[in-house]
Amino acid sequence: MIQAMFRRVAPATILLAAIAAASVALVGQGVSSPAGMDEVFAAFWGADDPGEAEDRVDDLLEAGVDFDTAWARLTAGRPYGVQPTGEIAMTYRTSDVVLENVVEIPDTYDPARAWPLRVQLHGGVGRPLGAREINAARNRIRGEDQIYVHPVGYGEGAWWHRMQVENILRLVDRVKRRYNVDESQVYVTGVSDGGTGVYYLAMREATLWSSCNPFNGHPMVLANPEIGIDGQLYLANLHNCPLHIVNGGRDRLYPASNVAPFIDLMVQAGATLEWTVYEEAGHDTSWWPDQERAPYEAFRRAHPRDPHPASISWETDLTDRYNRFRWLVIDDLGDASSDRQLEDINTFRPNALSQTFNMYERRRDSGRVDITRAGNHFEAETRGVERFTLLLSPDVVDFDAPVAVMVNGETVFDEMVERDVAALLTWAARDNDRTMLYAAELPVRVP
Repeated sequence: MIQAMFRRVAPATILLAAIAAASVALVGQGVSSPAGMDEVFAAFWGADDPGEAEDRVDDLLEAGVDFDTAWARLTAGRPYGVQPTGEIAMTYRTSDVVLENVVEIPDTYDPARAWPLRVQLHGGVGRPLGAREINAARNRIRGEDQIYVHPVGYGEGAWWHRMQVENILRLVDRVKRRYNVDESQVYVTGVSDGGTGVYYLAMREATLWSSCNPFNGHPMVLANPEIGIDGQLYLANLHNCPLHIVNGGRDRLYPASNVAPFIDLMVQAGATLEWTVYEEAGHDTSWWPDQERAPYEAFRRAHPRDPHPASISWETDLTDRYNRFRWLVIDDLGDASSDRQLEDINTFRPNALSQTFNMYERRRDSGRVDITRAGNHFEAETRGVERFTLLLSPDVVDFDAPVAVMVNGETVFDEMVERDVAALLTWAARDNDRTMLYAAELPVRVP
């Protein structure tokens, strides 16, 4: 679990905890008054993590919350009070290790407005835990006033390991529960191994990110079986996260000329990207303050996250993790008679004279869904998927009209869908996101 260690305790935090404790007496009594509902929602907002928030969904349902009330409160979000600024330690504990992550809150932080949040992945991740000074890496590419999250990686907890992905997701969730974060501007950046880690997150766990920004990284590092990545990688998943990529022409580890064939492959796979090469730069960020900072900040501002994109392509070999991108969840893998031949962009040539290689290994079967939404009409093509779920948001779906779903050329659903307050609250508990709310789950079986 992640524990936040603050230098001081804000009065607002104490008040929220007191309200949450008081609300226990209201559960099961059919609370319907605005004041009573305030207290039950305060307990929901006061949960420490998604699991605890989901546990409190039944309390809200027993209190009699209706859909319109829940929707209004969830879109408004939790109240934010005064919180500590500066560097704050957030500890992630497992049975084997303690990661001392750092969050930086600007002194100018004002809870009355939503703030961008950058997750910054450092390099040198193969070193033992505690063997490096994090501060130097953390401050190499300081940008505008915003919230900075600095996870700590090491050899057995690299950016492409399951434990580290959980650490990063929990860190962002923890910050969002205390600080007013702009969900449309939560993005990830990394340098060297951190840049390679950004590629991994973009292909495996992309729902959070508005943009993905790898500096001095190389996607082929993830093809090395010795680094032990969690799961398989699919370039088509890069379709979902705009990429701002920087490499140096004289980088001794990953020169831009060596990265170029893979940039072409990403474009072929449908990625939206900007690639900048600083020809005289080595494996460093000397270009950051004078040349790169302004275009970088312009890119991330120009690419706010769309919580309900009209088009999704997602592939996975697992269904207990990495099987969701925003409103699409892949539930079961397996061949279907209607499967389509969706191309796996995975082969490359280092140069025109060389043979063709596979970029990433294919050790087990996977499933992919390419789906578009136009109003209430969803059209999907699938390969290797038996079942998937659509999460329907009133922001883009009209619940007063039928919803139609076509899969591989066959209509599999064309009916009205009811708003479901339990689904709304459950996904709100899991996502902790004011802008990505769902009124219903629609399970789909591939014909």
